Amino acid sequence: MTDGKHKVSAAWLEDKPPRRQQPLSREQIVRGAVEYLEQHGLEELSMRKLAAHLGTAATSLYWHVVTKDQLFDLVLDEIFGEVRLPEEDGEPLEDLRRVMHEVRRVLSRYPEAARLAASRPTLGPRALRVVEYTLGALLRSGYPEESIAHAYNLIADYTIGGVLVELSRKRLTGPGAPSGESSEDADTMRSFVESLPGEKFPNFVRLSGLLVTANDEESFAFGLDRLLAGISNDLEK
Repeated sequence: MTDGKHKVSAAWLEDKPPRRQQPLSREQIVRGAVEYLEQHGLEELSMRKLAAHLGTAATSLYWHVVTKDQLFDLVLDEIFGEVRLPEEDGEPLEDLRRVMHEVRRVLSRYPEAARLAASRPTLGPRALRVVEYTLGALLRSGYPEESIAHAYNLIADYTIGGVLVELSRKRLTGPGAPSGESSEDADTMRSFVESLPGEKFPNFVRLSGLLVTANDEESFAFGLDRLLAGISNDLEK
């Protein structure tokens, strides 16, 4: 979610008070941007189009948000605010599992947010609470402090990357497609597999039915379990 190597955005500086003739607050602008993002997507979001969506002039937005990049930072942080953190009183790796499932839930709800999370550091106050919780769970588990950055990046990259792959696949199958392949896609894949020479691709032909019907959520849980098992194994050495 953040690797600490990027420049800190000016978005996290204190907001200016609204001008007398400018009733919109930064919070209203950011919420409007989240709504616009859901309706129209990342490529369509601009300060001019957002201003029209909010019924104001673009100059009114620049009083609170200087650049589109700052707007993206604020939007991503707003979305991370929906991540529900478990109480820190359970088994640390189980808490880690739960919070990663929660991050996946939120990013899956806002498809464009996963793209933002993969392209910029998450240093806003709402996102940092998730980072802080995740690092705290690793520390509470007893994981070696000098290796925590690697473990953190592995888990965060797996979670965000997994959502990106799922969403890319859903863009191809359509917005209403269920998790995994649609029945039409499955039929197409089945026909394709049947046309393959089994002696040349025996493993793919043998396992293609399982590959086609794999459920995204179950696949994510399977992989996360294996990552956490690896961390647990490190702790036992």
